Amino acid sequence: MLMIASGIMLVTCLNSCKQDHLTINTTGVVNIYSYLQQDSQFSMFKQIVDKAGYASFLNTYGTYTLFLPNNDGVSAYLKATNQASVDNIDAATAKQLVGITLIADTIGTQFFTDGKLRSPSTLGQYLITGAINVNGVTTTIINKQANLVQGNIRVGNGLIHVIDNMLVPAPSTLAKTIEDAKDSQGQPKYGIFLAALKATGFYDTLNHAVADNPDANRKYLTVIAESDSVIKAAGYPDYNAFASKYSTKQNPQDHADSLWLFMAYHIWSELSYVSDISIIDSHQTLAPLELTTSVKDDQKNVLLNDETFNGVHEIGSKISRAESDISATNGVLHSVLTNYTIKIRVPSPVYFDVAAQPEIIKTPGLYRVLGRGTMPFKQGTLANVTLTYQGGAGDHVIYSNDSNPTKYYYYYNDWLQIGDRFRTGSNGCHSVEFVTPVIVRGQYKLWVDYLRQGSHAQVVPAYFDDVALPNTFHTGDPLNPNEVDAAAEARGYKSYSDAPVGTSTSNGYAGHVGRLLGIVDIKTTDHHRVRFEATTGSGDAAYLMLDVLEFRPVDMDQIRPRLGHDGNLVP
Repeated sequence: MLMIASGIMLVTCLNSCKQDHLTINTTGVVNIYSYLQQDSQFSMFKQIVDKAGYASFLNTYGTYTLFLPNNDGVSAYLKATNQASVDNIDAATAKQLVGITLIADTIGTQFFTDGKLRSPSTLGQYLITGAINVNGVTTTIINKQANLVQGNIRVGNGLIHVIDNMLVPAPSTLAKTIEDAKDSQGQPKYGIFLAALKATGFYDTLNHAVADNPDANRKYLTVIAESDSVIKAAGYPDYNAFASKYSTKQNPQDHADSLWLFMAYHIWSELSYVSDISIIDSHQTLAPLELTTSVKDDQKNVLLNDETFNGVHEIGSKISRAESDISATNGVLHSVLTNYTIKIRVPSPVYFDVAAQPEIIKTPGLYRVLGRGTMPFKQGTLANVTLTYQGGAGDHVIYSNDSNPTKYYYYYNDWLQIGDRFRTGSNGCHSVEFVTPVIVRGQYKLWVDYLRQGSHAQVVPAYFDDVALPNTFHTGDPLNPNEVDAAAEARGYKSYSDAPVGTSTSNGYAGHVGRLLGIVDIKTTDHHRVRFEATTGSGDAAYLMLDVLEFRPVDMDQIRPRLGHDGNLVP
């Protein structure tokens, strides 16, 4: 496949960069084919359209986007493919060349981002866009093959973007694309990875044409490949050493064999370009019940399995943007810069401090600064918190802490208030949903730790991944200071903090109550969602103040350790 800009790393354009001037012309008179007829600089592509038999099709009503190569672009394609003229292009090839340039959607340049366009070409393959900056001038690149010359030419049946080279469709399946890839020295780039694909049988999985694939869930796949240089850097000089490490059953096609699982983990049952991976935080792999997580860091690197687990930051594997977004007929190929594999974990407790949201943490002088007081955060400003509401009393959450931690005894001395009012009807927050940290698959007891209210209390139902939990909690339920822990736990309650018995707060609030919401059976190691809904009416000044969501494995002590107000776990 012709890759005019394959060696150029696409970078995000800074707002301060000088932009290419893109002339915007408008004509509502002619359609796409008529436009080709009336401008001689596109006569060669018109010949290709004629060979494809698409002349009448492109001259009828519709909503299309055409990436139109000028004559210089067609000439460059002919030279690169050793063809004397357009006459040498057969009808089948002509249909492919037109199909990859045409999208059944009108997409202006304002929607060109660092990633795939929102709709596929009529050939079924997605186009990607990006930008490079040279001497302060930013140029838009289409499919790593052509530069944008002139954008947003309006015609009767859509938009035309003029480009300086032909777009050429991906010619091969993912399997063949991996097999044919070469490094900078012309040597096989993925030789060890390829050998493992063949040994495990995944080469055949990746070699299906979309139309011929019997598995509807695997027509389009995403492969995260590791080059020979990456695998060798991890300590495996060749395939034999690699297989010796991972093939635990000496049968790579056994689905319980670690080499089979390794390769399955590097194949996703989705079509995701880098732009998709950067905004979708988890991806289903072909390894049963195993997900890969992804995140974009402050330097705009996209990292796989970059997680903080049990308070320890586990550095992820960075995707090489320059070597990724390689389209194939049945998916897309990416390359990572370091070796990664399935993380073997056992169910472990997660004490999710709901106030520890990334945006709150980054607010200067606020997070866990005693005496800082309160600060509201509007809906949409916290990525992992979603509110439904009506009116200004419900469109935000309030971060709170206090200067007297020995009076309040909340985990890390802070909490999150959900709206000014948590209630149904007008002028209140109707529900709040949190995205949890990564939780290892297994069975857990889920507790909600909250600030008990002496008045304006309500019953609050809870949902885990949209499934109703068996227990509700009442925000005014008291704890009996004379009740032993075992008796309280038998009722589904506990005092979760390290507060001395009888510790209370002012303004009618008392107690540090943990309520068992139920047992959750988590099937996948991933982020999950917990939602709470208001039940009290619009006339009630109801509050919801949340401290922690505890996920404790079912076989561990549910009372201890308690959660210390200084953030320590108290045995």
